[in-house]
Amino acid sequence: MTELLYLSEQKLYGRLGIARVITQSSAGGTLKIPPVIDLTASRSRSEESAGRASIDELMRGVKKVEKLHDPADLTDFNLQPNRWIRFDLGLAQSVVYEDGGCPPADVALFAGDVPAGESGQPRNMGLLLCGSIQHLRSRDLSPGRMGSDTTWLHDLIIELEQRERAGVHVIPEFLTEILPNRGGERAREQAAFGVHGWISREYPAGERPRMRGHAIVLMDIDSPHWTHRLVVASPLYVEVPPQRANGPWRRFRLAARRRSRV
Repeated sequence: MTELLYLSEQKLYGRLGIARVITQSSAGGTLKIPPVIDLTASRSRSEESAGRASIDELMRGVKKVEKLHDPADLTDFNLQPNRWIRFDLGLAQSVVYEDGGCPPADVALFAGDVPAGESGQPRNMGLLLCGSIQHLRSRDLSPGRMGSDTTWLHDLIIELEQRERAGVHVIPEFLTEILPNRGGERAREQAAFGVHGWISREYPAGERPRMRGHAIVLMDIDSPHWTHRLVVASPLYVEVPPQRANGPWRRFRLAARRRSRV
């Protein structure tokens, strides 16, 4: 059975314009009533009362992405901000709080790697998915600190979430238009590589279950001064397809539980 780990209602209802179906029960049965007005100003309240998005709504969103937005494969070259991508690879999952902050965690992260030679990649590449913890379907992972010199990336993730809640869904070509950074491009890239690196070290490839989904590109870092390419993206959803009982997902869960007891 497929397990849904993460789903952004802001992207589903706001960016993709999927109509929310509110289910109401009555003595005569169940009615599905589409909303007749836009409640953007009170989005968090309406979402709370209506509940989380359904799988049917997500499937309609995925069909719309595939039909209208021509998503690229993760391994395609020169991915630009705002580009939809599809991914399907082994990913590690983590929840974190700001480097100088304290629990509870407020950012959800997924990280994985594509070896050189696979899908035409001339060198190793990584994927880092970043989003709000509010979109996780389960929060049974032990939170951790995001790491040194990552404040800009943490704050960018939070700012993107706030923009989406306000109905702003376009990602500018230069992310500093959203959140300025004094350290320059190298420092911003270093923050992304640092976060991807420690998650990769914490969860080796053998412990990462296969996950798939669609996401919006934030950065495609492919400069020769880095040892590998790294794509940073904001996910619409992340799911775990059916796997064997003794597969990587089970090993990941057991490893996460062991770490949480330390």
